[in-house]
Amino acid sequence: MRVKVSLEAIIAQTKISRRFLEAIENGEYGELPGGVFDVSYIRQYAALIGYDAETILEDYRRVSGVVEPGGPPSQAERNEPRWVRFFEFG
Repeated sequence: MRVKVSLEAIIAQTKISRRFLEAIENGEYGELPGGVFDVSYIRQYAALIGYDAETILEDYRRVSGVVEPGGPPSQAERNEPRWVRFFEFG
């Protein structure tokens, strides 16, 4: 269930700046600071307004082109000796 919460209340509870919250509300994800902050801010915002964070994050990923690291390693990666992976990535 969505909850009507003012931006001022969200700012007070999260300490996220107004411009970042407005960017999330308007889907202007390029205005966010980047990295893990984006996901954290979106999750905090969604929690306070009673909205599913994954729905907003799907839009964020689609618009920004961000791809989060995948899940567990594939079977081929698990079968590969660790030293091979070490030398591939340094």
